[in-house]
Amino acid sequence: AMVSWKGMYFALALFLGSFFGSIFMLGPFLPLMFISPAWYRWITDCIVATWLTLPVALLEMVCGAKVVVTGDGFVPGERSVIIMNHRTRMDWMFLWNCLLRYSYLRLEKICLKSSLKSIPGFGMSLNPLIGKESMLKLCPSQFITC
Repeated sequence: AMVSWKGMYFALALFLGSFFGSIFMLGPFLPLMFISPAWYRWITDCIVATWLTLPVALLEMVCGAKVVVTGDGFVPGERSVIIMNHRTRMDWMFLWNCLLRYSYLRLEKICLKSSLKSIPGFGMSLNPLIGKESMLKLCPSQFITC
C-alpha cells in the first residue's frame, strides 16, 4: 500500500500540536485549577477551541477536504443537540469544521454512549464524557429514542 505523505503530515502535525500544546499552552494554567476552577475551565475551553482550529485547517488546506453542511442551520446563541452515527473515524473533525463556521467551537460538549465504559483503559479515561442514559433520565421529552 502506498503511504500518503499528506496523511502522514496531518497525523504528525496533530500529534505534535496536541503534545506541545498540552505542555506549553495548558500546563501553565494548571495551578489555576485549584485557585479558581471556573476561570480555569473558561481559559482551557478557549485554548482548546483555539487548538481545534488546527485539525480544521489541516483537513481543508493539507488534505483538501470540502465540507458541505445540509439540514437545519445553527442559530447563534441557541442550544442544539447533534446526534452522530459515526460512519467514519474522522467525523469529529468534520463536526469541528461545521462548528467553526456556523457556531461556537468553544461551547461544544460531548456525550458518549455508556457501552464505551467497558473498553479497558480507554473507557476509564472517558468516564466524564459518558452519560447518555443520565441525560435521557434528566430530560426524556427532549430526546427521541429509536
